[in-house]
Amino acid sequence: MDDDTLAPFVDALASALIMMVLVSIFFLVQTATSITAAAKLTTISDKEVDEQKPLFTPIIYRDVVEYQLDNNRFRYIVNFKLDDVHKDIIKDRLKDAKEIKVTINSNDSQKKSVVNIIAFINAMKLGEKVKVNSEILPSESVLSSLSWTVVK
Repeated sequence: MDDDTLAPFVDALASALIMMVLVSIFFLVQTATSITAAAKLTTISDKEVDEQKPLFTPIIYRDVVEYQLDNNRFRYIVNFKLDDVHKDIIKDRLKDAKEIKVTINSNDSQKKSVVNIIAFINAMKLGEKVKVNSEILPSESVLSSLSWTVVK
């Protein structure tokens, strides 16, 4: 057999091999993604939740997982959107402040943490004269937390 006869067979075998590699990579990525999602769900489901509230799933990244307003803190997964009730409570606590310190403990990137600090400050609608200090601390937990302290 000459090269002209074998060329179509070689092309078909190469194409089949490439397809097998692509399908394998797809399944590897899907497995890695589902393992990460399952780990987040396990971490969140381990904490005690009222039976009346639905369990949090990794799909809901913008919900605050836990409010600890007595400690001036709340916990979330990737980012958060404060509901109106809790936003008003926090605003009332910050209304007379001249200086506050916002701290984020997170294993997310620095950029995500900065965006979350800006979102918190924007949601609180602080006056122009309020001085805001921020601090981003690394954490090993899947859950991130944002806390605030009234300095003056």
